[in-house]
Amino acid sequence: MKLKFLSSALLIITFILAGSQAFSQQMSKEENSRLQTFFKKNFGANLSPDAVVEINGFEESSIKGVKKGAFVVKTSQGSQEVPFLISQDGKFLLLGNMVDTSSFKETPIKNIKQGAIPIPRGEFPILMTTDGKFLIINSDIIDITKFKASKLAGFKEGSFVMGGHQTIPVFVSDNGKYLVLGTEIMDTTVDPHKEIMEKISLKDTPTKGTENAKVVIVEYSDFQCPFCKRGKDMLPDILKEYNGKVKIAYKQMPLRNHNWAMPAAIAATCVYQEGGDSKFWAYHDLLFDNQKDITLENSNDKFNQYAKQIGLDTKKFDACLKSDEVKAKVESQMKEASEIGVQSTPTFVVNGMLVPGANPDGLKSAIEIQLSEGS
Repeated sequence: MKLKFLSSALLIITFILAGSQAFSQQMSKEENSRLQTFFKKNFGANLSPDAVVEINGFEESSIKGVKKGAFVVKTSQGSQEVPFLISQDGKFLLLGNMVDTSSFKETPIKNIKQGAIPIPRGEFPILMTTDGKFLIINSDIIDITKFKASKLAGFKEGSFVMGGHQTIPVFVSDNGKYLVLGTEIMDTTVDPHKEIMEKISLKDTPTKGTENAKVVIVEYSDFQCPFCKRGKDMLPDILKEYNGKVKIAYKQMPLRNHNWAMPAAIAATCVYQEGGDSKFWAYHDLLFDNQKDITLENSNDKFNQYAKQIGLDTKKFDACLKSDEVKAKVESQMKEASEIGVQSTPTFVVNGMLVPGANPDGLKSAIEIQLSEGS
């Protein structure tokens, strides 16, 4: 999970796929290009393709064996810096500001000093005991002595929970002088998208678009979800704009708090099994287009009505609805979604790049990034 306020910063910045011309003399062109590609792959889906990214200030940090720099993303509305630390070999990268805790000031409370982490539009306050053994963040007391060695040499790692559910990584230098609130440490040599796609099965899954397209978009969706209806409405334009370049696959992810979403997922799966792609997408559209008319009480009648409307054998359809095998298939897709990090509906996975929400700009950015690779 990316740090919430850092992710918010990344969401508002944009960059173009072209390589940067500005880089430190300590960084080769190859390394500059590699890190930009890494940044693009990890955060590009959240950014629109109309800005320029550069890597600036690349130099040795105050920690032996660790370099520092910043991704600088420039738009017509200004620029945004995303600072980072990286291991000497360029493998492990940590996004976040490194703060010198020796600059923290004394407070009226004995043995407690105060500092802050720079964040977009302000600072994030931090309290620390003068002996450097404890942090106080959002009323949580964090025991630094229990931190474990991190992948980034020279730092120990711990965490705290924000908002009751979000785990935030905390890093402290081995000498106790420097503090970083950031993302988890990322391995820049690993392609996260390849790993995600290897976990996704497209066997017996409804698809539309070009069969051997360079870009595969896997949608995890819920027929009762209003935002998923928006996602359904934006896909025809995506298919038209990228005709011949994309294929879309649909996966079931009915949310627990939607009372007729699971029966709808089972019904749609039955339609696909009985009628293939064409029948599935027709049924898919009917469910979303009539979403407001469906209730738990009338859902069985509605599902049967729509099956009859698209010309399905309703006897086979009714028998399928009772199938434990079909229910297990839906549950398997839900488990798959969870395993690859899908947390909300709709979520689109573009060649392994997660794009949450009905976000056409984000989806287009992800498609453009994938199409640009190897071109």
